[in-house]
Amino acid sequence: MIITGNIYHNGRIIPGTLDLENFRFSEGISSNGLYGTLIPAPVNFHTHVGDSFIKEEPRGTIPEIVGPGGLKHRLLDNATDDEIIKYISMTNLFMEGSGTVAYVDFREQGIHGINLIKRSVANYIRPVILGRPYNNDNIDDIIKNADGIALSSLNDIDFNTAMECSKKAHSAGKIFAMHFSENVNEDINKILMLKPDFLVHGIEASDSDLDMIGHLRIPIVITPRSNIFYGKRPDYSRYLAHGIDLLLGTDNVFVTEPDMFSEMDFLYRYQRFFNYIEPEKVLSMAVETPRRFLYNHNIKIPERYIFFENELLNEYDIITKAHYYKPEILPNIK
Repeated sequence: MIITGNIYHNGRIIPGTLDLENFRFSEGISSNGLYGTLIPAPVNFHTHVGDSFIKEEPRGTIPEIVGPGGLKHRLLDNATDDEIIKYISMTNLFMEGSGTVAYVDFREQGIHGINLIKRSVANYIRPVILGRPYNNDNIDDIIKNADGIALSSLNDIDFNTAMECSKKAHSAGKIFAMHFSENVNEDINKILMLKPDFLVHGIEASDSDLDMIGHLRIPIVITPRSNIFYGKRPDYSRYLAHGIDLLLGTDNVFVTEPDMFSEMDFLYRYQRFFNYIEPEKVLSMAVETPRRFLYNHNIKIPERYIFFENELLNEYDIITKAHYYKPEILPNIK
């Protein structure tokens, strides 16, 4: 299969031709092949798909809704396995239908939660499962059955347990990640002692916190639509000013529909007259930066592409009007 037109290549869209059978790229539009615009399918880098079944309106603060003992965890603890699996499956198929090729899930409920996501229905989407200790689960068992460990917050777990999770995950060659400073500022020195591979949120992080994170080249995942829901309005250009690579996610499914094109569109519009972030950077947060991270951590995802037939689009067109141009998800070609 040959695609010619505007091709996403090495972090930008340029006129070119791509032979998908051998991944040979050449600059310039050819007279042969399918004509249009081609980008890699997005990766949703932060989800909680287990809460997809929740239909109750979430009212209150972040701790009241998603903190320990909050609405989400109370409903999770009382839901049936079949109910949770049904709606994880719906989420998988929704993300596939909207062009997402993989997602990184902070999996609640320990080994049991990991098994629920593995029992869900999907065609090709790859869940990168990051588990966490729950009740009396053995940390080694979680690491064995997942792609790594991801903790809810430094304030929600004993520091020695967090350190054990980090050491064991890294010893096994797997990912260690965590939420940080989402609702209140947390001790950055303790967080960095845990050597996270990436962090999520950082809304209440200080400039000096971000300086240290940027110096250590630790990526941060942002979830703009979810943050707005909770009344958080950070300036995401701050992270970029500190040299931090940003990744994009949608967070809790019962709060935000897991559509990456909607997430990109919102981020661009939100920052446009705040502190402008270029469409090129927004797109890279969803397609290039996540692939580089996963590749560096030996995690393979399907090679799927989004194709806009007979349309020569730029990054602005793609992140603000993708659904208008009726994108097609090309089948796995590897």
